[in-house]
Amino acid sequence: MKNHIVNTEIYRHKGELGTVALKSRKNGNNPESLYLEIYEKATQKRRLEFLNMYLTGNQTIDTLIKTDALGKCSGYLFKPRNLDKMTFTDFIKEQINKIDKEQSRKVSYSALTRFKEYAHALIIPFSMVNEKFLLGFRNWLLTEAFSERGGIIGRGTADNYLSAIMRFANRAQRKGLISSTAYSSKEIPCIGKVTKVPIILTEQEILTLQATPYPKTPEICKALILQFACGQRWGDVKDMRWEQIVAEGEVYKIVLQQEKTDKILPSFITNALIDWIGEGKEREGRIFYSIPKDSQTVREHLQAWCTAAGITKKVGTHTMRRSCATILYKKGVPLFTISKILGHSRADITLRYIGLDEKDIRNGLNALKEITDSFNYSKAS
Repeated sequence: MKNHIVNTEIYRHKGELGTVALKSRKNGNNPESLYLEIYEKATQKRRLEFLNMYLTGNQTIDTLIKTDALGKCSGYLFKPRNLDKMTFTDFIKEQINKIDKEQSRKVSYSALTRFKEYAHALIIPFSMVNEKFLLGFRNWLLTEAFSERGGIIGRGTADNYLSAIMRFANRAQRKGLISSTAYSSKEIPCIGKVTKVPIILTEQEILTLQATPYPKTPEICKALILQFACGQRWGDVKDMRWEQIVAEGEVYKIVLQQEKTDKILPSFITNALIDWIGEGKEREGRIFYSIPKDSQTVREHLQAWCTAAGITKKVGTHTMRRSCATILYKKGVPLFTISKILGHSRADITLRYIGLDEKDIRNGLNALKEITDSFNYSKAS
């Protein structure tokens, strides 16, 4: 029998800095758990905080537990953002330390070095980051930034540096550390370089992969399939908890808080998929155990699984997310909807995830074949 999940609001506390709601979650026969849903006015973001507090069914004990939880709710302290204590330079370093891939960290550190070189300063405050400053940095990369070998750095390198700085600036802006009026990312055009077609798995390859026996750890494979099904980042999926999954009729709703953007996003997946993932598990706490922290290890597991399925493509932890976007696009789902599913701020970002090759272009142009076949070439000449 499938578990019936019920979420109930117990108390809501409104303050100057935000709102905190104390809620309970009952999942089948598992103990009823308590958690906080926090809305912060400064960032206009919502997030969940699980209290690891469970009701016992004993009225006396549960009254004490609820009283303690109510105290945590009404006494919740929002951490006001003090821009004097953290600079944009500090923020970038903090974000770089969260990057798993060593090469990506090196590129980001190089971008920060170039950014400080342009600013003629070792410490760059958030207040300095505005449209004029960012456009100046872009122009400096194209006209004055010299490479170690001499001469202006290439456009590809300049694009990497600008993209890295803009990524951190946009992230700081979403977190409320940079004013939303300081600049608009649409007004800072990318430098541009040759864009490679993203590697994705086709619909048939996904089906083949899921049906292939797991060569190593089943947990990793199930987590990767869930990542494909909801189109989210690997970092958000691998740490997902059962408390984030709510039954809604014929589907399950995932209440997901993206680590990268702090956005609360709903994803919907079938009951059958959840039952396959949760087979033999107690449906509380983390969904996946024994997941390696190192993303490189996960890539190796995925590559081995693809090889066993006869798929020769070079894949990574972002492949499932890109595959989800591309398959949805080819099935006619509007780009704006796909952008919302992935949690992107703009649809043009989503376009970078979609892997369309020469075959797709050929098939697209076939839509004109009926017209061109009707041309009267003798008259045209």
